[in-house]
Amino acid sequence: MPVFRPSSPYRRVLSTTVGALVLISVAGCARSFYRRSADREVQRLIAQKATDPRWALQDTAIVPGPDSRMFDPNAIDHPPMPEDDPASHALMEKVDGKRGAAKWRNPGEPPVESDEWLNALPRDDSGQVLLNLDNVVQVGLLNSRTFQDEREELYRTALFVSAERFDFDPQFALGDGNKTNEVGYKAVGALKQTKDNPAGRLSVLTDGSVRWLTATGGDLMARLANTLLWDFDGSNLHAASSLLDFSIVQPLMRLGGRAVTLERLTQAERTLLADVRQMEQFQHGYFINVTTGRSTGGGPSRSGGNGIVNIAGSPSGSVGAPRAGGLLGLLEEQQQIRNLEANIARLRESLDQIEAAFDAGRIANRLQVDQARQSLANSQSLLLSNRAAYQTRLDTYKIDLGLPPSLPVVVKDPLLERLSLSDPSATALSRELSDVLAVVRDPEEIKTPEDLARQANALLLLEDDFLQLAGKTRDDLGRAQENLPIRQAQLRELGARPELNNLSIERHRFDPARLGVKLAQLEGRNGQLFQEVADTFTAVRDHEKALPTLELADGRAELSQLAARLSGLLLALSLDQTAMRLETLALPPVQIAPEVALEIARDHRLDWMNARARLVDGWRQIDVASNALLSTLDFTAKGEMGTIGNRSGRFDGRTGNLRFGLRFDTPLQRLLERNEYRATLIDYQKARRDYDEFEDRVSQSLRNTLRIVELSQLNFELRRSAVQTAISQVDLARLRLDEPPKPGAQATFGATTARDLVSALTDLLDAQNALLGLWVGYDVLRVLLDFEMGTMRLTADGRWIDPGPMTTDAIRKRLVTWEARIEGNPKQTAAARYSSK
Repeated sequence: MPVFRPSSPYRRVLSTTVGALVLISVAGCARSFYRRSADREVQRLIAQKATDPRWALQDTAIVPGPDSRMFDPNAIDHPPMPEDDPASHALMEKVDGKRGAAKWRNPGEPPVESDEWLNALPRDDSGQVLLNLDNVVQVGLLNSRTFQDEREELYRTALFVSAERFDFDPQFALGDGNKTNEVGYKAVGALKQTKDNPAGRLSVLTDGSVRWLTATGGDLMARLANTLLWDFDGSNLHAASSLLDFSIVQPLMRLGGRAVTLERLTQAERTLLADVRQMEQFQHGYFINVTTGRSTGGGPSRSGGNGIVNIAGSPSGSVGAPRAGGLLGLLEEQQQIRNLEANIARLRESLDQIEAAFDAGRIANRLQVDQARQSLANSQSLLLSNRAAYQTRLDTYKIDLGLPPSLPVVVKDPLLERLSLSDPSATALSRELSDVLAVVRDPEEIKTPEDLARQANALLLLEDDFLQLAGKTRDDLGRAQENLPIRQAQLRELGARPELNNLSIERHRFDPARLGVKLAQLEGRNGQLFQEVADTFTAVRDHEKALPTLELADGRAELSQLAARLSGLLLALSLDQTAMRLETLALPPVQIAPEVALEIARDHRLDWMNARARLVDGWRQIDVASNALLSTLDFTAKGEMGTIGNRSGRFDGRTGNLRFGLRFDTPLQRLLERNEYRATLIDYQKARRDYDEFEDRVSQSLRNTLRIVELSQLNFELRRSAVQTAISQVDLARLRLDEPPKPGAQATFGATTARDLVSALTDLLDAQNALLGLWVGYDVLRVLLDFEMGTMRLTADGRWIDPGPMTTDAIRKRLVTWEARIEGNPKQTAAARYSSK
C-alpha cells in the first residue's frame, strides 16, 4: 500500500487539528480546573446578591481550612479510598464473576485527620480549651456540621443560577448533535477498490457550532462543517470543502415572550437572593441556637421556607420564662450546682450547730440531728447526680459544635459571676471549718492538749478568710447602693402596672423607699456580724491561751462551741451576701408595644422579605401556565452556503439556499395545560393564604415574646421577694439555735427547730434557682426579641451586639442609623413611624 506523505501545508493543517483535539481531551480531564472555576463563579454570584448591608454575608467558602475539624488534608479532587467494610469490599474486587476496576482493589485506609484545628481552639491561661460567650459561636462556625451543610446548600443554589445563566449565553461547540469531530483512516481491499473507493483514505471531519437562546425565546443556531480527504491510490489526491448553515426559530405565541423564557432564570436569581438573606438570618439564628439552645428555623433551601415559629414558646413552669439551653443553659446549670454546693455548706453549718446544741443538752433527742444529717446526705447525692448530668449535656453540646465529646473543655464566662448570689469562697471556707469541727468533736482525734491546740490554731488560720468574706459583703453592699436609683425606677414602673390589682399583690412591695431602708438595715447588720466574727476569734485566741489550765473534755467542748459559733456566723455572712447581691440585679429595660414591634419586623425581617417574594413567585406562574394554553405560532428561517472548488474557505452564494415561514397549530388538545393552569391559580391562592398565615404567626410570636417579657419583669421582683423571704426564714431558724434560754426555763429547742432550718434552706435553694432561671430566661427573651424584629446585628466573628435598652425610642435611634447605610432605601423614614405608636 502506498505511503502517505502529505505536502507541507496540509501537514501543518493535520498536525494542528490533531494537536488541538488532544489538548482539548487532556484539558477536559483536569478536575481541579472545573472545581476552581465553579468556586470562582459561585463566589461572584453570591457577592452580587450580598451587596446590601442587611444581608452582607462575610464568608461563604465551603472548603474548610486547617483551623476546622472538617479540614481534609488529602487532595480534594482525588481523595483516597476510605476504609471499607470487608464483605462489601469483596464486591468491588469481583462482582458476578467480573473483576472490578484496578483502583478499587485497594481495601482503603482509615481517613487521615489533621490535628491543626486543635491549635486554633481558644484556650485559657492554663492551656485548657475555653468556651465562653465571646468565642463559642466562632468555634461552631469553624467546626459545626450543621452550619457547613447550610453553606453548601447556598453553594448549590448558586450553581443552579449559573446553569440558568449559561442557557442564555452563546453556546460554542466542536461537534453538534449526531455529528462529531473525527480523524480516521480507511483501508479497502483490492477487489473493492474503485475510483470513489480508493485503497486508502484519510479523513479529517470538523464541525463547529454556536447556539444562542434569546430573552424572547428565539433559538438561533449557526454551524460550520469542514471536510478534508486524502486518497492513497498512488495519486495522493486530496479534497477540501466547507458548509455554513444557520437556523432561527422565534415563538410568537406559545412558549414565546420574556415572561415564559426568562421565568427559570428569574426564579433562580430570586431564589439565590432569598437564600443569601436566609443564610444571613440563619447565622443570626445560629448564634441564638449556640448560646440559648432555641431553634429559629432553617437556612437556605431551594424549596423555600416559611420561617414561622413561636420561638419563645408558651409561658410555662413556675416563672413563665423560656428555659435556656446552649451555652447559657450550661452556665445556668453550673450556677445551680454552685447553689447546691452552697446549700450543702449551709446544711453542714446547720448540722454543726445542731450537733453542738445536742452535745450541750439543748436538744432533747437525736431525731433532729438525724433529720439534718439525712437532708445533708440527700443534697450530697443530688449534687453527684447533677454533676454527672451536666457532663452528659456538655458532651452533647460539644457534638453540636462539631467537637469530639472526649475533648476536655472548660465552660466559663464572666456572666457566671453575675449569676452568683453567693461567693464560692464561702463554700470552701465552710468545708474547712467543718473539717476542724469534725476533728474537735471526735474524742479519738483529740487525745492530748496539743491535739486541741492544733485545732484551735487551725481555726485561727481561717480568720483572714472570714475577714475577706466580710469585706466582699461590704463591696456587694456598695454595688447595691450604686444600683439603687435604677432599681427604684424599675420598682416605680412595675408598681404602676394594672396587673397588680388582678393579682392582689401588695403595692408596698414595689415601694422604692422600702428598698433604701432595706439596704440601710443590711449595712447595719453587716457591721454587727463583722464585730461578732472579730469577737469570736478573740475568744478562740483566749481559749488557746487558757488550754493548759482546762480539762481536756472541757477544752474540747468549749472549742466545739466556738467553732459552731463561727459556723453560724459564716451562715449569717453568706445569707447577707446573698441578700446584698440580690439587690444588685437589674433587668435591662424592654418596653415596646406589639404593634410597633410588628411594624419594625415587617420592614426588617429578612424572612419576611422572602415571604413577599415567594408570593410574587406564585403570581408569576399564572402567566407561565396560561402561555401553554395559546396556539403555537413560530417564525422559522433556515439557510446554508457551501464552498466551490477544492478550497475549504471559498464560499459562494450560488451554492446557498434560504427559506423562512410560519409554523403553527391550533389548541384543540390542551387538557393537561388547562389542568396545570387551573392548579397554578389554586397554588397562588394558597400562597396568599400562606403569606397571611406568615404575618399572623410572626405577630403571634412577637406578642407572645413581649407578653413573656412583661410577665418576667413582674415575676423577677416576685422571685426576688421569694428569695428574700427564704433568707429571712433561714435567719430566723438559725437565730433560734443561738437564743439563750429564758431565766428559769429549760434550755431546750422545740421539736421542729432543726427541721425548720433544713426546710428553710431547701426553700432558699429552690427560690435561688427559680430566680436564676428567670434571669437567664430574660436574657434569652431579649436576644429572641431582637431576632424576631429583624434588628439583630452580629460582629464579624458572629457575636451578638447587645442593643442595651430595648425601648421604642432606643430602637428608633438604632434604625435611623442603620437605614442611613442602605443606599436608596425606599423606607428611609420608616423609623419615624415607630415612634408615633
